[in-house]
Formats: sequence, structure tokens, C-alpha cells
Amino acid sequence: MSTPNDTPAFAIVGAVNHGKSSVVSTLAENDQVRVSPIPGETVECQRFSLRELFVFYDTPGFQNAREALHELRPAGEAAEPLRVFRAFVERHRGEVAFDAECRLFAPVVDGAGLIYVVDGSRPVLDIHLAEMELLRLTGAPRLAIINRSGADDHVTAWKRRLGLHFNAVREFDAHHASQADRIELLETLAGIEQGWKPRLSQAIALLQQEWSARLDDCVDLVVDLLADCLPHTQTATLASRDPSQRAAAGEALKSRYMASIAAIEARAHGRIIELFSHHLVSADRETERLFSDDLFSESTWNLLGLGPRQLLTAGATAGAAVGATTDLLTAGHTLFVGTAVGAAVGAAGALALGKQRPELSVALPGAGMPSPVRKLLPRRLRLGGDALSVGPYAALNFPWILIDRALATIAYVVHRSHGRRDRAILDTSRLREVLQSAGLAVAQWEAVERKTCERAFAVLRKRHDATALATLRGVIRRQVARLAAAHLEFEAAVE
Repeated sequence: MSTPNDTPAFAIVGAVNHGKSSVVSTLAENDQVRVSPIPGETVECQRFSLRELFVFYDTPGFQNAREALHELRPAGEAAEPLRVFRAFVERHRGEVAFDAECRLFAPVVDGAGLIYVVDGSRPVLDIHLAEMELLRLTGAPRLAIINRSGADDHVTAWKRRLGLHFNAVREFDAHHASQADRIELLETLAGIEQGWKPRLSQAIALLQQEWSARLDDCVDLVVDLLADCLPHTQTATLASRDPSQRAAAGEALKSRYMASIAAIEARAHGRIIELFSHHLVSADRETERLFSDDLFSESTWNLLGLGPRQLLTAGATAGAAVGATTDLLTAGHTLFVGTAVGAAVGAAGALALGKQRPELSVALPGAGMPSPVRKLLPRRLRLGGDALSVGPYAALNFPWILIDRALATIAYVVHRSHGRRDRAILDTSRLREVLQSAGLAVAQWEAVERKTCERAFAVLRKRHDATALATLRGVIRRQVARLAAAHLEFEAAVE
């Protein structure tokens, strides 16, 4: 049962508005399949493939199942039942009365298998029994899927009836299905028809390899994000020595720095989303962001990243790695070029601030700085200079918040079914609850892994270092594997 090029093909059939298109979207990983609450919206037989490993046909719902059954009953006694169905299609093609049935049966008479989708929250009706009998008469390999769209439960009744007409019956929630659920369904299809097994087994193996490669790509994107953001700087030339204009230039530079970091993060998140073909998960059109709170908002810094005691340890680790420089007098929270947090001062500053975001201040040349401080500043920031520079940002929680938000994006798209049609804006507080409930937030990592990352962060703030990047890649790969394997429900994490 395959297409002419021997690709396994399946016609998704069923009652009107029972979730056929959502099932196609989920199995084909295509959230652009037309799904509508309007009964009978699918009027064409649409073809969708997953990398040409297998093909799904989204068919119209039955139109006149009882009348068609009356005419097709002889197929039950025929040596080749599909010939009876082919004659039916040829006889009624173009007729309004059986237009849907002709479109529906077209891929079946060409050799496609059948996947019958029913809504387990609705009762079994006589019309459904007629549909089941029609599909049984085709003699084609048949799988029944019980989808759910509401709270009412008629699953037991459906299973009893479907078991009489289909080779296998499976429950499958198209709006919450995971990668494991999709693979399990494909394995079921491979088991009901011997001729499908070699190609479907090959397809399943390729899909699993591809899934693993996507996760590896996600790891690389997170590491690249850190490599781009940790050493990032913004500079500006001062055209005037007027203090007010210097202050304005400093504020503008601070805004440029934050906007530049936010843009780097947004590009990374966008590439993660593209890896999993989610067209409905994107930046909000008004705010141009994926999360409800932006990267530098106080709420983000309060909710994500490490806790106060963990930041104290992180400050000591970072200080031990690179030593203290100009930030010794400002607790490691100004944005000087080449700054690092000393062990003692960094730890004390972290303890004093807790999870509060360190102020993104810009040091103006000689603005109230005592002489000892001016001597510590780079030449371009000394009194009388004409350039300002912001970054690298030495805030201890900065890389951890970047990781938390990146892993949250990965977790969401990995666990979001393509059958959903809502546009997502991730709510930071609810997202944190979901990640923490599964032990996936960065604050829940093993202490040894956090310490390893802190040493790498300290190096990357100063220079590009292949060893530090490789270290981060190993730690983050383990975390991505954990979140991909977890069972996460993200409805509560989306506005």
C-alpha cells in the first residue's frame, strides 16, 4: 500500500470535524495544514509528506455514508474489493451527492492505507457505524485513532465498536502528542501491514536520527548565543564634553547595548523554532518578542537564573578564575571593558543584590571618579577621553538567564504539537513553574555542572576559547537531552 515511488501512503478519513486535519498536522509536523472549526471545511483531498518518507492525504469528511454503503456492500463478497470502490468513484465522479466520498476513496483505490479518526469526547452514532463498515469493506489495512477535543468521555464505547472493523485502535491526542507518540503510532502502522514494515521501519530510524540531529543543532545555537553575548561590547564616540550630553550619550549607548543583546537572543530563538517547523511560534507582532517579559526586565531577573546563594558561589568561582579588576569598587556591576568579578567582592555583591538585576550603568570619563579609580580605567575611559564602551556584562546571572530562556524555547517547541493553532507568547512565571516541576531550570542543575560553566563563562567574557565552548556544549547537551525526554505540559505556560 504505497505511492508509485513505493513511499507508504495513508488516507486520513473520518467524520466531519473530528480532528482529521489536526492529526495530519501532527504526524506530518506541519502546522500549516488548514484546520477549521467549520464543519466540512476540508473539501479537497490534500497531500502532505514528511520528507517523502511517507505521505498523508487529508480527505473530506463523509457526505452520504449510508447511501454509499448501500451501493458498496457487494465489495464484501468481491475477490478484489477495491475494484468495486474504483467503479463507484468512476461512476459518481463529478456528482454533488457523492463528491466527498469520491475524493475520500481516490487515494484508497490507488493503494493508500486508512487511518480513521474519531472524537472520543463525542458519542458513537449510527452514521459512524456506516462509516466504519464502508472502510472495512475496502479490505485495506486500517488503523483507528481516537482523538479527544472535549471533556466528555465516550472512549470505551468507541473502542468496542472500532475493534470490530479495524486492524488496530489507538488513542492519540493530536494537540498534545510528543515525538515519542508519533513514533509509536508509526510503529503501529508498520505492524498492521507486512508490506509497510521495511519502509516504515526505515522511516522511523531516519526520523529518530533527524530528531537527534535537531537537538544537537539546538545545543550549538545555545552555545553560540553565549559565545556572542558574553564578550559583547558597544562603543560610542563623544562629540561634546558637556556633562549633560555625555550623560545622554551614555544612556543611548546603554540602550544600544541592551537592544543588541536582545537581537542576538531573538535570532537564536528564531533558529531554534525553525528547526522544528513551528510557524505559529514567533515573536509577538507588537512587542517583537517571544517571551512575555523581555531579557532585561526585573521580572525576568527575579524569576529565572540562579538563586541568591547559588550566585554567591558563582561569584567566588568567577573571581577565582579571572581575578578582580576595575569592578572592585562597584561590586562587579558596572559595564567597563574587560571587567571581571573578584572572588570576595563578587560573592559579597551577589549576596547583597540577591536576584536583582545589576544596574546597566555606563561609566562616563572622569564623571565623579576619584583619582585611584581613573588610574584603573582603560585609556579610552579616562578623564578627557572621547569614547565610551559598554560590556562585557559581568553580571553573574546574565549567562544563566540566557540559558534558562533558550532551554525554555527548546522545551516548548520540542513538546508543542503541530496540531495546535494558537500563537504562543511564553509567560515567564508560568514557564518557570513548568521547568522547575520537571527539575530542568538552571538553578536545579548539579553544583559541579554550574561550577564548570562558571569557569567557562569567565574565560568567554575575555576571549573566544574553543575549550570553554566545548565544555559548555557538553553540559548543555546533557540538559537538552533531559528536557527532550521529559513529559512537559505547556498549556499553563502560554498566554
